[in-house]
Amino acid sequence: MTFASSIKRVVTPTHQKTPSILLVALIVATALLTACSTVSVNKQASAKTISAQRGNIVTENKLSSDTASALLSAGLNEQACMQQFDLCLTQLTDSMLNKHYRPALAIFAELHYAKARQLADSENCRNALARPPIDPYYANAPLSDSAAKTQQENTSRCLTDYQERLFDAVKSSYTYLFYDSLDHDFEGADQHHSDSHTQNRIPTDNDIQTQDVYNAASNDIITQLYRSTNGSNKLMGGTKVEYLPPTAASVDNNNQAAIANRSPQKGQPTDQVKVMKVQVDDYNLGIYLPNENNYLQNARKQTSALADLVSTYELRLSGLNSISKRPGLGLSLVASLDDRYTTTIRQLLISSLSGRLNSEKNKASTDESKPSSRIYPTGHLLLTGLIQPSGDSVLDVLSSRQLDVHLYNPYQSESVRILNNDYPLAANFSAGYGLWLSENQLDGVGYLNLITRQPEERLPKLFMLEPYDPNKRVIIMLHGLASSPATWVNLTNDILNDDKLRENYQVWQIFYPTNLPILENRYQIQRLINSTYQQTDPNGQNRASKNSVIVSHSMGAIIARMMLSDDNLVEDFDKLDDQPLFSSSEKRRIRDALKETFAEEQLKERFELKALPQVDTAVFLSAPFRGTDYADRWFTRALRRIVYLPVGLVKTVTDNLATIATQGDLAQNPLGALYLQNGASQLSDKSSFIQLTKDITINERITYHSIIANNDADITKGLAQLQPSGAKIDLSQATEEDKKETTNTSDTSDTPKIPAKPLIAAVTVDENISQALTERLSDGIVPYTSAHLDGAASETVINGGHSIQTNPQTILTLRRILHQQLQE
Repeated sequence: MTFASSIKRVVTPTHQKTPSILLVALIVATALLTACSTVSVNKQASAKTISAQRGNIVTENKLSSDTASALLSAGLNEQACMQQFDLCLTQLTDSMLNKHYRPALAIFAELHYAKARQLADSENCRNALARPPIDPYYANAPLSDSAAKTQQENTSRCLTDYQERLFDAVKSSYTYLFYDSLDHDFEGADQHHSDSHTQNRIPTDNDIQTQDVYNAASNDIITQLYRSTNGSNKLMGGTKVEYLPPTAASVDNNNQAAIANRSPQKGQPTDQVKVMKVQVDDYNLGIYLPNENNYLQNARKQTSALADLVSTYELRLSGLNSISKRPGLGLSLVASLDDRYTTTIRQLLISSLSGRLNSEKNKASTDESKPSSRIYPTGHLLLTGLIQPSGDSVLDVLSSRQLDVHLYNPYQSESVRILNNDYPLAANFSAGYGLWLSENQLDGVGYLNLITRQPEERLPKLFMLEPYDPNKRVIIMLHGLASSPATWVNLTNDILNDDKLRENYQVWQIFYPTNLPILENRYQIQRLINSTYQQTDPNGQNRASKNSVIVSHSMGAIIARMMLSDDNLVEDFDKLDDQPLFSSSEKRRIRDALKETFAEEQLKERFELKALPQVDTAVFLSAPFRGTDYADRWFTRALRRIVYLPVGLVKTVTDNLATIATQGDLAQNPLGALYLQNGASQLSDKSSFIQLTKDITINERITYHSIIANNDADITKGLAQLQPSGAKIDLSQATEEDKKETTNTSDTSDTPKIPAKPLIAAVTVDENISQALTERLSDGIVPYTSAHLDGAASETVINGGHSIQTNPQTILTLRRILHQQLQE
């Protein structure tokens, strides 16, 4: 636009008026020039630019820049487009003159999903979730018959449109993602240009955005589909379900098969089994599950393929040090089995206050004394969901009315083959573990198990954190006093987050009552572990039955060492005869009474140790093998007074000993104390139990490692100076550097200055420590002299307190040990 001639004519009048007229002319010209140029350039943070480029309807609840630009170029308003959606799509298609059709698929996928979200939020669709009004006198009175019919028609139409848009979003995004593998049977396809896409290994923003749309639409379809088939929270209307359970002989219904998770049909666990047909209006959906017993156990009940299906899109996991994920295609889901075991503080209090552990009904159906009844396969199954429209060409897929929902076990299936190409499957390995921890109040139950008076002993339980895998080694975790499997949360999550460890190990966690005498706990835990190996692999041929690892903390470490020894404790009873509280004849009667209490064979199993044949590696954390005087201090002695033995156990033992002495006297007797002192009291370095077990030996075929805590940073530093090659600097927190200026001005090197007093995180001990140092090493509860074991393959001193199982250096040391075991 040119303004020169008009400005020249304006400035010709008299000299007196020239300045004011010129000023007006300049202002007018500037205004006109501004009106013609609306582009301005401003600086902004790079993060905002990247966010604007990568955001779309899924991440920011607004259309991506590419889709918004396409609408603008076609002269289409976004709101008007949503109001007249079909007409908008037609006009948008007419405006796209580029022969390369692939970007258009991404645009249409996003628009379909945007329309689906708008419909889901509309009043007509929300009416499907609303409760019918029941009050005839107020504003929420029931509608008249004609109004109710009209509302129902509007709701039905809205739900149909909502479903249609979701299915179209999946089909369009699927076609975009797998365009290179589909036949190009539409007019205007640029074959050469699309072929070049397969050679580009760097995904574009458009690729990521379209995969987000595919996952989000798949999430809505799968979760709404299961809610609809379960009859709750419907947003899928007009569904008809046909269940297709596996053939009669294919699923073993007993508990043993569920624990071992044996494949119920011929073929591989990675095979898919069709379990449901779902009709949604004129769409037909097939539902497929992994060919594994755990995943199919609900399908055979003819009620649902799975219960409580939850998408990780809807979960916010807090309290975990990290979230273990595998990038790839598909939607991460967690399926909770309806018969899973749960334990809460409320359940424990009710059982204690009522004076019974179980109702008569539960007692009739479950015998707690049998270890097999206390083995719990995971109740939270991980899944990766994919929706595959039928068709091998672009037009076939876009017009398809047949979609298959495939749900994979991400532990078994790492990739999926689609149209003759392999793609990695996404997974969230922390989701099931996080749900299990949040659902079971393990920490609180662990404390209450210790201090509540219970009519019978609560026996140990074993939890598998994933479906049993015969090809993975087993890590058995044993917690300490007044604790629970929740103590292993960071370690377990870091194992899940380590690809190598996750692919080669599965975790079994033991939950045991720490008020039981330690000898009884050892016996019951070992029975439980042996039973689990027997039920999962009767012939002991699987990799899971070899090279197992025990990781244990505090009291759990004492129990673990006994399960790795072949010593006969009966032969060491004479060590307890130093205190002449009873005559020889009375001691003999106590021995005889103990034999009568448990029967000869059971007594032998309790005192004659036998190493677990499946385990070849052990890691002991903060282990009081020789006891601790901490258990005898006034405040811990007071706490020990409120720790109760189970009433049933006390009665069983004392009934046969009642003719010898009173219960109080027996608890002080060296032999009687082995079964009439609680676990907390037996940790004292003066207890009969410690005197009996402190020098037991570990089977020579077992490699064991010690991780010992020290709560004095200066002592840890001194240890590091003696063994500098094994020291690890603590960078878990910032330290104040020495404020004094260095006096050495001649040093002009550019090397960074090391702080004057670096903190030491851990020291790997490669040689004997001087006695002067070992006498001072302690975690505040367990001294080094109690935790140290001669013959350990490695010994690491961690700077910290007794609960070092949560320390990052401890976890890193454990991971190194596990990696080393895989190489041996």
